[in-house]
Amino acid sequence: MATVAEPSVVSGGAHKASIRFTVNNVEHVVEGPNPRTSLLDYLRETAGLRGTKVMCREGGCGCCTVALMRPDPLQPQQMLTESVNSCLLPLCSLDNRHVITIEGLGGQRQGFHILQKRMVHYNALQCGYCTPGFIMQMYSLLAGKASPSLQEAEDLFDGNLCRCTGYRPILDAVKSFAEGQPGVVDIEDLKVCPHSGELCRLADGGSVVGLTKRFSAGGAEWYQVSSLLDLLNLLHEKMARKYKLVCGNTSKGVYKSDEPYEVYIDVKAVPDLNSVDLSTAGLTVQSSVTLTHLIGSLEDNAHESRSFSVLALHLKKVANHAVRNVASWAGNLMMKHEHREFISDVFVVLEAAGAQLCVRDIVSTMDVSLPDFLEIDMRGKVIVSMTIPKLDADESMNTYKIMMRAQNAHAYVSAGFRWRLCRHDGSSVIVQAATLVFSGVSSKLVHAYKTEKFLIGKDLGLPTTLKGALAELMVELEPEEDPVLASPAYRKILAMALFYKFYLLQVDDGVVSSRVRSARTILQRQVSRGEQTYDTQPDLYPLTQPLPKLAALLQTSGEAQFTDDVPPSRSELFAAFVTSTRGSANLASLDVMRALAMPGAVRVLQASDIPPGGHNTFMPPPFAPEEMLCSQEVLYAGQPIAFCLADSADVAQSMAGAIDVIYSDLRKPLISLDEAVAASSFWPSLEGDLKVGDAEGAIAKAPRSVQGEIHIGEQAHFYMETQVCRCVPTEDCLEVQTAHQWQDLAQDGVAYALGLKAKDVVVSARRLGGSFGGKATRANIVACCTALAAYLTRRPVRCAMNFNTNMEALGRRHRYLVKYKVGFHEDGELIGVLITYYCDSGSANNDSEVQETLLFADNAYKCANWHLISVAVKTDIPSATWCRSPGSLPVIFVMENIIEHIARELRKDPVEVQRQNLYRKGDITPNGFHLDYCSIRDVYSKLLQMADVTNRQADIVHYNASNRWKKRGLSVVPIKYGISWSFGHFLCAVSVYANDGTITISHGGIECGQGINTKVAQVCAHILGIPMKIISVAPTNTLLSPNAQATGGSISSELNCLAVQNCCDELRRRMDPVRESLPPNVTWLELVKACFNKKINLRAQHWVWPDDRNDGPQYNSYGVTAAEVEVDVLTGESITSRVDILFDCGQSLNPAIDVGQVEGAFIMGLGYWLTERVTYDPVSGRLLTRGTWEYKPPCSKDIPVDFRVHLLKDAPNPVGVLRSKASGEPPQCMSCSVLFAVKHAVDSARSELGLKEYFVMDGPATPDKVALSCLLDPRQFTF
Repeated sequence: MATVAEPSVVSGGAHKASIRFTVNNVEHVVEGPNPRTSLLDYLRETAGLRGTKVMCREGGCGCCTVALMRPDPLQPQQMLTESVNSCLLPLCSLDNRHVITIEGLGGQRQGFHILQKRMVHYNALQCGYCTPGFIMQMYSLLAGKASPSLQEAEDLFDGNLCRCTGYRPILDAVKSFAEGQPGVVDIEDLKVCPHSGELCRLADGGSVVGLTKRFSAGGAEWYQVSSLLDLLNLLHEKMARKYKLVCGNTSKGVYKSDEPYEVYIDVKAVPDLNSVDLSTAGLTVQSSVTLTHLIGSLEDNAHESRSFSVLALHLKKVANHAVRNVASWAGNLMMKHEHREFISDVFVVLEAAGAQLCVRDIVSTMDVSLPDFLEIDMRGKVIVSMTIPKLDADESMNTYKIMMRAQNAHAYVSAGFRWRLCRHDGSSVIVQAATLVFSGVSSKLVHAYKTEKFLIGKDLGLPTTLKGALAELMVELEPEEDPVLASPAYRKILAMALFYKFYLLQVDDGVVSSRVRSARTILQRQVSRGEQTYDTQPDLYPLTQPLPKLAALLQTSGEAQFTDDVPPSRSELFAAFVTSTRGSANLASLDVMRALAMPGAVRVLQASDIPPGGHNTFMPPPFAPEEMLCSQEVLYAGQPIAFCLADSADVAQSMAGAIDVIYSDLRKPLISLDEAVAASSFWPSLEGDLKVGDAEGAIAKAPRSVQGEIHIGEQAHFYMETQVCRCVPTEDCLEVQTAHQWQDLAQDGVAYALGLKAKDVVVSARRLGGSFGGKATRANIVACCTALAAYLTRRPVRCAMNFNTNMEALGRRHRYLVKYKVGFHEDGELIGVLITYYCDSGSANNDSEVQETLLFADNAYKCANWHLISVAVKTDIPSATWCRSPGSLPVIFVMENIIEHIARELRKDPVEVQRQNLYRKGDITPNGFHLDYCSIRDVYSKLLQMADVTNRQADIVHYNASNRWKKRGLSVVPIKYGISWSFGHFLCAVSVYANDGTITISHGGIECGQGINTKVAQVCAHILGIPMKIISVAPTNTLLSPNAQATGGSISSELNCLAVQNCCDELRRRMDPVRESLPPNVTWLELVKACFNKKINLRAQHWVWPDDRNDGPQYNSYGVTAAEVEVDVLTGESITSRVDILFDCGQSLNPAIDVGQVEGAFIMGLGYWLTERVTYDPVSGRLLTRGTWEYKPPCSKDIPVDFRVHLLKDAPNPVGVLRSKASGEPPQCMSCSVLFAVKHAVDSARSELGLKEYFVMDGPATPDKVALSCLLDPRQFTF
């Protein structure tokens, strides 16, 4: 039993002010709980259950998902098991509830749960940080419905993000339980507690009706009311205080700045607020009914009104499962009430349906419409219920939500329409009443009243009616400017397009032409599927065997320990950064008094606290200095200024928010890349100019030429585990436990910052929860500041970076402005290529991509004349840094854009131009590299055949000719990706234990989801001829593997495998003479003991650092991808219908891992090109897309509907490690095929207007860009 001793207040007679609940069938009693403590913090910090992970604290990532068992408020005799975001759920709300965490399902001691095993079976995890959240989401579904439909399985993960896997295997895992699939389990088997062997139970004792519990701690009060009368009295009493009514507390994830409140009132236990009743008037729903239950009630009663199913379908697009399970519809309306700019889908659909609210206070009851509700002063009042009327037989209703990605995103625009129509024998359709509701256009607009009035009495079958209504809307819709939202132009035309969609639904087919009817519907996504093919060599097993990762099961149970999972010591301090709210200024002063006055506050570190002999930089020589903590000049908004230390993470974060920063000498930040280029704001560039032949001369003489300009945006790494470091001072050194890709840099950086020697700093990491390049150099600022705090306080210090701070303070993938000019023959053959890359390095240039742009610029195409210019641009944003496929991803897109431009100029299929220019064996690249093993033409031809590209292109032409408002596109993208080994160096060792023959491998790479540990173990087992189960891989540290290069560049796995191969070869050389003296069938253990008795050293180590190759990279990887999409021209939304990838992975060491790398890389790239928009405030320079509410990596329903990945068979790499090739980065460079497929669809839409010229589609091609590129105009909206 866990008890927290805090001040408590007793109310309700003898009713004790404590909460009682169970976690994994273990009872917990908390006396006087703090109203501001979340379930997540309690689980991790008090209960010690660290399998539940932390990321966004916004309910937007799913890492913290747990299951909650409680009585169904609509059917109290029934038990519900629902997923919840533990980061948002207040601990105080758990009275008489049962919580199930990942530890409650299973583990290595009690046995693993079937869900955990199924995830491993489908290879559905990589770094494993998000895995517990996915499994708990699965558990919550299957505990209530053991055999869901395939569609229910497909829809499940709308609130769970994964940056590694690409989602396909996770979806396969949950679909394996779907109805009609083999292996379905009994529902009760899912509920058995592995600890007790019994069904999970609730704590005894329900809520006591009529009594109100009151808790008071941490400066806040919590009231748990159990009757409506008590609630009304309490509201009257507290109306002058800052209070909040709590049902699910999910608004905290949207409007964090509203917190903290003085009083929290828990209303979900009030019986009078938890019912749903159907009457002739409609469906009456009480205010504590959750969105999930509202959706269920609407579906259950869909036969009563056609509008109910429309509402249910729309509400499923609100937030995600875990939010909807606890969030009430009334709470959503209250967010709209308090924040008029809030784009509330709940408000839109209820107002469109004609819902009426019942609002009460202590003296009165009023029935109000939703627009009137927005004008009411709600102090002391509560929404009691709403009534949704039934749709009359002559009414028609539909609603729409258009968003940046398929799931869990706020709307660009939401709209709801309800019209009463009189139909006269199909000859006319007269509007008798009209409701047009919009959200997202303007905070002031609810109804388009003038358009509603115009429509009354009009015949929808007349073109003049449509034209007139659109004219009214054109005037009535006045979008507001907002840098976070899409452009006003898009939001206006989108609102009109949604009106057009609904309008056409009301008009008979005889009036609407067949080509135009495609406007009526939204894009319909089918249940996704995947296919993976590869070959293996069973005689080499475990090499080439598709094995799960070594730690896969431990990752599924939450037992795989990440840095922040290490339990804190008694004296440990917690840290949080204070960051600037603007850039381009000077730091005048910091007022830290309020922060230091907080209970639990310890210290605030500033630049002046760096010890004598130390240096205020987290980048040691030879890198240019980058300040740990700003000393004077603020370079960018989000720059770390101070470091707060406290006895808890919450207090440290509160301290950071309480420090007042005063700025001086404010200047306009240079944010725009175009403006920076115009101002010649450049960093000194090294190796930024590559000339081969005479590109300018060749272009001037070429029969044909084109020129253009492209913009490519940034991309956040979005690793699920934020930057984290724990530093412990010992008698010998500083032990730095850090989630870092480059331990050698961390060691040098900490030593240099503190004025120590490298020997005084030991850096270690067991695993990372994702990295993608973002934890190479940028992780050093967290390591150095944490080490500084530990050094000064002589206490352990931990800093787990707040997600929003992480997004603001640390840089992303470089953005680009590219200008090109190209000459070519009439057949498309390249003659000369001139490209200038303006690469934005931000406020520092340590992680420049200048060289990478030159290495990958040619992609897979031959040309005799090149002039490549790469310029590092200086702007006032965080220093850009390496991100998966640095440099190569954007510049390959540029080259493909050039191919597309040439094809359009020549009126050819881009496939023709690609084939005309593809490299051949023996060609030489512009960097002088010889292509001795070039197979790109063969791979290209195979992919075209496998993907049936020719026939599908013909089908697309026919489809597009038949549909005005839906268009399809298909694109093919090849790659040549050079893999260079010369910058990688690692020390590896293989140690054999004489006692039992087991083996431990230590290597210099970092396990971050790419499967490096598994591959080195496979190599070891293969060469020594031993089973995998006797091999373990030690955590990486600077003692065992000093001087190691960063893990990255797709080479760390293979170079460490090479080193382990050499270690094992050395061991075999030592052991072979002994083996020859023993009987033929000697066991491994007998051989080991015999060698030990012969005094043979059973530890071998190898330092790998390949020499430079003058003739090019170690080898090239080749691949080709075909992507097909469908675009809704009216909204700009797209569905990736099918993707076929053929990738040359050599002879894969582990096809399961390599397929996962291919899929994960591709989907990360898909986000880069389609959904992940980065926006800054133009005045302050502050990042506006710094949370899950604004920044949108792909979700599980953004992946291709049909996702086919093929590893090239019978393609051993003669110069690779055991004939293999890398897989981590090259496939990502083919993801631009999706953008080009979208572009081809847009081309078809533009051709409807007679436009044939080439146009540029910059990345990311978000729906607003796509729709505007289609040149929509309301005058095009016809029958």
